[in-house]
This record gives sequence, structure tokens and C-alpha cells, in this order.
Amino acid sequence: MSTTTPTIVPIPLARRFRGGLDLVAGLTIIAAYIVLLTDQVQQGTFEPDKHFAYLTNQTSYSNIVVLLAGGFLALSRRHDTVLYTTVRANFVAYALIVGVVYNALLRGPDDFSFHNEVTHVAIPVYLVADWIIRGARPRIGWNTVWIGVSYPVVWVGVTLLRGPSAEWYPYFFLDPTGPNGWTGVAIYVTGISIIFAGLISAMVALNHAQARKRERIPPFSSMSDGTFPAK
Repeated sequence: MSTTTPTIVPIPLARRFRGGLDLVAGLTIIAAYIVLLTDQVQQGTFEPDKHFAYLTNQTSYSNIVVLLAGGFLALSRRHDTVLYTTVRANFVAYALIVGVVYNALLRGPDDFSFHNEVTHVAIPVYLVADWIIRGARPRIGWNTVWIGVSYPVVWVGVTLLRGPSAEWYPYFFLDPTGPNGWTGVAIYVTGISIIFAGLISAMVALNHAQARKRERIPPFSSMSDGTFPAK
């Protein structure tokens, strides 16, 4: 009795190359934090409770996981999963917002350290460019938007609850004791939440547009939903 040997389809070189870029990007963030934390520890200025309270740091540490996972997936399988693509869409939006808010509202005249340029410039640019250029991703659902918005909303809630006892807020626009009071906080939070929802929606819309384009190109045209087989 003869047996059929399953055909092993190699991972495209372009996907492996992009996976390598993800690994380099993730390792670069690690290097940036090693430099930052080493400097702060040596100067005695490292405060863990404040360091990990910043949304920038939380999303940057998460970006390490997202990028290293992306590199692993790209080097081990032909297609990303829907779950991973959903997570990545949100962190692309987070990185873009963190970069824009920092550079527009928070950057000081001398804040051009290696860490700042990596986390607030290089990584946001890379993630956004990658999302636009790399179109071969599975289609994700619109529930990506509320999933993505829920994290910063919870973070804001925890920050505002913690602020009075800590007598500290990570960003000036979240401080209700400032000149604009709670009204200013509400305006900023509402505005940023709308931006979060809008940008995540844009990521989903672009993903759907790329999926529709693939549906018109063989061999993807036979997949009516524009998704990929989980291999």
C-alpha cells in the first residue's frame, strides 16, 4: 500500500526577511530599555511604581512581545493567525498614538536619548510602515476596535483612581489638580479615546482592503473570506 507524503510548502523569503526585521525591532527595544534602566539605576532615579505606570512603557514592553512573536511566526509558519493579527493591529495604533502624543505634547527640547528615539520614533514608524506595506495578513473583525480601546480606557481608570493616593499622575493632562481640572482631563481623555478608536478602525479598514485585493488574485481568489489556512 502506497502512502502519500504531504507536500511541505516553504516559507517565502520575503516573509522570513520581514520576520527578521520584527526580531531586530524587538531586540532594539530591549537594548533601549537596558540603556535607560542602567542609567537610572546608576543615578538612583529609577522608581518602578512610576516607570511601569506610563502608558508609553507598558505598550513598549508589550511591543517587545508582539514583535518577537511576529518574528517567530514569520520564521515558523507561512501565515499569521487571526488572533496575532488582531493584537498587532491594536499595538500598531498604540505605537502611533504614543509617538504622536509624545512628540507633539511631551517631548522636551533635550529629550533625544536613544530610548526616546527608539520607543517614540523608530518603532512607531516601523510598525505603521509594516502594517501598510505587508498586506498578506488574515482578515480581522471589527471587534478589534473595542478590544483595542478597552485597554487604554482601563489604564486611564486605574491611573485616575491611583493618582490621589500616589499624589502623582504620569501625564499632565490626566492631573485633575492642574489648571483645567476635571474638565480638562475629560476633554483630553475623550479626545484621545476617539483617536484610539479612529486609528484602530483605520487599521481594520486597511486590513479589509488588503484582503479584498487578495481575493482578486489567485490563489487567494478561491478563499471568499480573504483569510488564510492555519498552517
